[in-house]
Amino acid sequence: MAIAFTEIPASLLVPGQYQEIDNSLAGSVSDVKRALMIGTMAAQGTATAGKAVQVRSADKAKKLFGNGSPASIMAEEFLSHNKTEELYVLPIAEPAAGLKWNQSFIVAASNVQAGSVSIVINGEKIDAGISEGATAQEAASAIVAAINGEENCPVEAEVVEDSENNRISVKLTSVVKGVTGNYNKVEITSAASGVSITAQDAVLGTLSPDIETPLKNLGSVRYHYLACEFTDSANLKALANELNDRYTALRQIDGRCFIALTGEAGDTDTSGTMLYAAQSINCPHIVPVSRGNAVQHPCVWAAAWCAVLSRRLSDDPAANTTDIEINDLTADEFSFDDRQSLLAAGISTYRLDSTGTVLVERVVTSYTENSDGARDTSYLDIQVVETVSAIRTKINQEARKRFKTWKLAKTEENFGAGSKVMTPGVWRSFLAEVYQSYFIKEVQWCQDFESYKDSIIVEVKADSKTRLEYRHRPVLIGQFYIGAGLNQFQ
Repeated sequence: MAIAFTEIPASLLVPGQYQEIDNSLAGSVSDVKRALMIGTMAAQGTATAGKAVQVRSADKAKKLFGNGSPASIMAEEFLSHNKTEELYVLPIAEPAAGLKWNQSFIVAASNVQAGSVSIVINGEKIDAGISEGATAQEAASAIVAAINGEENCPVEAEVVEDSENNRISVKLTSVVKGVTGNYNKVEITSAASGVSITAQDAVLGTLSPDIETPLKNLGSVRYHYLACEFTDSANLKALANELNDRYTALRQIDGRCFIALTGEAGDTDTSGTMLYAAQSINCPHIVPVSRGNAVQHPCVWAAAWCAVLSRRLSDDPAANTTDIEINDLTADEFSFDDRQSLLAAGISTYRLDSTGTVLVERVVTSYTENSDGARDTSYLDIQVVETVSAIRTKINQEARKRFKTWKLAKTEENFGAGSKVMTPGVWRSFLAEVYQSYFIKEVQWCQDFESYKDSIIVEVKADSKTRLEYRHRPVLIGQFYIGAGLNQFQ
């Protein structure tokens, strides 16, 4: 019997008892799960734009990316829901030629009684105290102080005095340049007698940054779950190209990215609706979320969904995700017909419980058509692509662990017990063993062992002594989403 040793040489002459320790058949191997937020950083941030950096706290995120920037807000939102995955942020420089969103609120004061002014910015409420007898200048200053004192606020406030029109205003300006500020929703109402607030029309921000180069700078590091602030067509194309490339056999560092779509459900012919936006994506690794017209910024929705679902899917990529709570989001519920249309278009949906809490309904990818333009449901649910990716990773990890330094033979010779020789039969047995013991019994990702076993084809490439080729067909387990019964009473 020939036993292959790695550490004990055959030429050893010194007497003694020598034992190698081999862990190739013990334990289990797994990936370090990383999450990545992709968002705009502010000019005052200290991070290097376009270079991913690990973040462990919201305070660190504010310093790195600038207080109130989308990158900082996304990091804070993710950490509020998930402290298990390693969190990284890819900060994107604001568009140099872009303009900032801004909106002004005229403040008037007369015979003021003590009270407060309520400021709601993207669903977050801030109160400003107003003193008895306050002037318009003093009231405006109190509002500005309250806003600027808020941590991670997406806007900055200032008092603007218009002497020509004898008018005092509070001007709010987005922390970063670009169209991202256009999603800000601000309401200022006065509960202080004698103080009135009049909102002016907002001035929209312009331009989106280009994320193509920053995405390429990610290199070969794998990020399993991503959230992206940007939903314009150019950046979504760059995102899809990068994610598709990461999924290929030569890279195998894939991940799924959450984005939030805004607007009514609408239809595929009406610009500005979610159904219209979704039809141009068609990527199994991009997961659009139906934000609708919710008050929270789209980057918050993307980060929140990424956080709660990565927590569930990192433990079990085949898990049913229905009714997971996302308890800090506020939204209106879509009708049954709208949700059916959204899901068919590759947009994930939610529902509300009796208290208004957002509950994940079904998580689908944006992939709806094959290259011929035909309807294709092969990557409908996120669990499909997550599970096939996890299967690939597990097989690769186990093979690297078990078969280091092995040789390759085309024929099933009797090489002797303990020989480190790979053959088609050895590989077939390996696949079958992992499928039955791990994919079925331990984690329940797959089913139908007999069908799988019959599907395995293994051979050494005819003109090669180093390449083993194989085909196998895992039968994925499904998710219990729908129960359809006929209650036929008599």
